[in-house]
Amino acid sequence: MTMAARVVVVGASVAAGSFVAQLRADGFTGRVVVIDADPDAPYDRPPLSKEFLAGGAVRPEAPWWAGACELLRGRASALDVGRSAVGVDLPDGGTCTVPADHIVIASGAAPIRLPGQPDGVSELRTAADARRVREFLRPGHRIIIIGAGTVGSELASSVIDAGAAAILLDLASQPLDRFLGGHLGAAATNWISDGGVDLRLETSVYEIARRDGEWAVATDRGTFVGDLVVSAVGTRPVTHWLQGSGIDLTDGVRCDEDGYALGVAGHPVPHVHAIGDVATWRTPYGEHRRREDWTSAGRQGRHLARRLLGLERLPEPELDYFWSHQFGRRIQVLGTPLREAALLTHVDEPEQKAGFHTLEHDARTVAWISINRPREFALAMRDSMRVAR
Repeated sequence: MTMAARVVVVGASVAAGSFVAQLRADGFTGRVVVIDADPDAPYDRPPLSKEFLAGGAVRPEAPWWAGACELLRGRASALDVGRSAVGVDLPDGGTCTVPADHIVIASGAAPIRLPGQPDGVSELRTAADARRVREFLRPGHRIIIIGAGTVGSELASSVIDAGAAAILLDLASQPLDRFLGGHLGAAATNWISDGGVDLRLETSVYEIARRDGEWAVATDRGTFVGDLVVSAVGTRPVTHWLQGSGIDLTDGVRCDEDGYALGVAGHPVPHVHAIGDVATWRTPYGEHRRREDWTSAGRQGRHLARRLLGLERLPEPELDYFWSHQFGRRIQVLGTPLREAALLTHVDEPEQKAGFHTLEHDARTVAWISINRPREFALAMRDSMRVAR
């Protein structure tokens, strides 16, 4: 079966939603087909480790999804660059081919599996994953979480809020290491431990096994036993279906500064593009960088839509924006928290669970970190937008 389209998008992500909405807002009337195998898509992923776990909804809402497209349930299996077509495996076991004038890869990222990870270990990437985890969030249950990054620490906070016990393991020497660029590690350690989590850092996992109805995680610091194990050690771009296509898959789909995918020879492929977690765009400084924040995904989608229609880019700042809710703290990060930057503390009120910090490098501010200080953060965002324009 073949179903031609003007534009085909692989992945019903926030990047895809922003792309389709911008196309329609700028007057595009052609056929747009979005391919996604997740039966719950589209939905918002950030709430999966936070408020969604405390509720009873089937999936988080997707306020950014305009619905001005056709949604095809299926899994993208191959990209034929020469024919400008995507092969799709359908839920009923059939297949189809979707040729298009433009193909937009927005297939996102998938959880990294631990070496020797057995079946039954949970992850937290989809709504179905979150619904399974939610079944265990009640008093008397012990949840073992591997990975003290943003998802792992947010999940630990949700576990404690639900009255269950949380054990949080990580090989790193401090939690939220990547999120905060190696800064504020002692503060994060304190708020996670003070929140009631059994936090074990610098801990290597040797084996995960199911024994006598419980999970046992063997580490170099002993064996931890729980009712559920959740792996939150990170993600990698979903590019397996692009193998052999001739697209450069160095850390995702390598693109130019407008989201046009590059071939292995380094030249743009005019009808293939990538946005969101799967995409590594060239920056104005000539380097390639893959961004994994919600804000950048939306910005890339809008930018690509404008460029495909021959329009100028929207006037938006280039700074990343991340946030996290955990242990009574709203943590907001604007910019890039470089490890080599110097941390300047402007507000430190641990009794209020509050702080405001900047990171300085090469005589400029490269990031702002706010913990329950919305006023200071709003001022920083306003000033950074003014500079960007």
